[in-house]
Amino acid sequence: MASIKDAFEEAIQDHGALTKYFIFAIPVFYCTSLYTNADKNGLSAFWAVSAITFLLLFGFLIECTTNVRNGKDYVLPSYNIFSIFWAGIKGTVALGPSIAINCVLATLICNLISNYIPEPNTLMVFKFIIWAVFGSIILTGYLCYAKTFKIIDAYNFKAISESSMDILIAVLFMIPQVLIANALLIAPVTYVIWVFFGIPHPIATFYWSMVLIFNLAMCGHYLAQVGYEAIAAKENSDKII
Repeated sequence: MASIKDAFEEAIQDHGALTKYFIFAIPVFYCTSLYTNADKNGLSAFWAVSAITFLLLFGFLIECTTNVRNGKDYVLPSYNIFSIFWAGIKGTVALGPSIAINCVLATLICNLISNYIPEPNTLMVFKFIIWAVFGSIILTGYLCYAKTFKIIDAYNFKAISESSMDILIAVLFMIPQVLIANALLIAPVTYVIWVFFGIPHPIATFYWSMVLIFNLAMCGHYLAQVGYEAIAAKENSDKII
């Protein structure tokens, strides 16, 4: 069974983990600085840097998932920024149509049911279910793609139809565990920074940026476990039968 504990420990203990989290936190910290100073510099620089940072971090996430999914003895990608950036670009091209189509369909269905469900809380529940279902389709395509880096695998309809609900359930279980892990990482350090420097402070912002990168590694690890259990295990059982 997929374990957030294993993902947490291996993401921390990986070779050169702290250095990599520090390096990849720099563009995130820079984005926050640009946003904070938007009144002086405008938002154009922020959006440009954010786009580049997104591609870099998406590539980082994919590489982490791929490493674990393919049984490597490490989680984090190498220091090759260009390789990671390329992985982010290719991943965006591969999954972009799936994300766009599923988001459009989810939005259309939510708008449709809003005409028939006037009660706000009930409507919110149905919208959550709809977005969760379409989100699981995107995630399943992501896991199929991360296994091979082949764009066509992001649209493996057999795997998506058979495994998306299992992946949805696994992700729903993941969310509270990730929140607990983040509480353990963020609360004590943030309290110390608050006592000595106050909040907000650049040191706190940079630490939170590092925690964000750690979360990408941890979630990428966990999703790789889920992908193996929900997709690969079923494919292997079908072959045996």
